[in-house]
Amino acid sequence: MKTSRRLLSVSAVGLCCLGATALLAACGEPLQEEGTAPEGVIASEIEPSYSAQAVTPAELATVRADMLKAVNAARAVARKCGTVSYPARGPLKANAKLDLAAQKHTTDMMTKNYFSHTGKDGSQPWDRFKREGYNYSYAGENIAAGNSTVTATMTQWLNSPGHCANIMGANFTEIGIGFDKGAGTYKYYWTQAFAKPL
Repeated sequence: MKTSRRLLSVSAVGLCCLGATALLAACGEPLQEEGTAPEGVIASEIEPSYSAQAVTPAELATVRADMLKAVNAARAVARKCGTVSYPARGPLKANAKLDLAAQKHTTDMMTKNYFSHTGKDGSQPWDRFKREGYNYSYAGENIAAGNSTVTATMTQWLNSPGHCANIMGANFTEIGIGFDKGAGTYKYYWTQAFAKPL
């Protein structure tokens, strides 16, 4: 059975530090949408079918550790995201509040069978960060669906200019990671929550 792979990214910055991002906001003000997220990237490959099952805590811990390592390895190397060149960046630190925001959104997409930065409750990434008590000066999110491994998902994100730009973002210092699997259309769902605290 063929399964589609999907990706979306979105990021936000204060107007005091404009960048090539999908969303902009005035410093200290609620974020306002100024543009759209990069169009989703879809790839296909054969995946085994299985019954619905949520990720276990042990599996989630391993996935988070592997994804953090992969993100920081990607940031450690200068790269081109689309037509924009980025120098090597310092590593991101894991943040438990961002992990929780990313996981809740990932599980929501999987259990309610949708794929969007906008939650079923109308929330945006920064709304979800704030719900978990995380106050940010910069915020961004990558989501993906369909691939079962960190390596395959990172390859898709790095091959997509908008996602790659979020991974290489100079203003991000912390990351949260969400992963779940189940009976949704794409079987595997991923979220990267990027931010810099106030």
